[in-house]
Amino acid sequence: MQSFWRRWRRSFRGVARMSWSDRALATESFAMLAAARLLVKTSAGKRLIARMGGSRVAPEESEQAASASVSAAGSGRAARVGAMVERAARFTWWRSMCLEKALAGKWMLRRRGINSTMYVGMARQGAEFVAHAWLVGEGQTLTGAGNTVYAPLAAFREPAKSRAPRS
Repeated sequence: MQSFWRRWRRSFRGVARMSWSDRALATESFAMLAAARLLVKTSAGKRLIARMGGSRVAPEESEQAASASVSAAGSGRAARVGAMVERAARFTWWRSMCLEKALAGKWMLRRRGINSTMYVGMARQGAEFVAHAWLVGEGQTLTGAGNTVYAPLAAFREPAKSRAPRS
């Protein structure tokens, strides 16, 4: 129990050293990870797929669209979101695995109007199959890195929505 409190104390020190924009991003990441975990825990398979958002596409189509849609407008924002989701996931007291991280990152990128694609894949390790989810935005893997050994089964594309200028 003592190591738990030490870890939390260290994480609070890290938050205190962050800029205010990073603190806001960390708070949003934490909240989105909680929402993603709640969705995964309470939804059945088909219902979960329906609530993921975006449109389901073939993995081959999505890879072509992702490579063509790298924009300069959100060049560092997607990587910053992915890094913060990965960082916040280390400090949750609930399970924040690949699916939760990919969902949270996808929702955060949607709020920022950045293209993203969430992949769900499988790999064979020994005699059993292992599932994995990862998020790709702006041509780079944002969450769930190390997806090279996984065969994509489904891809969920979230097209960027242009935000109307505020008047």
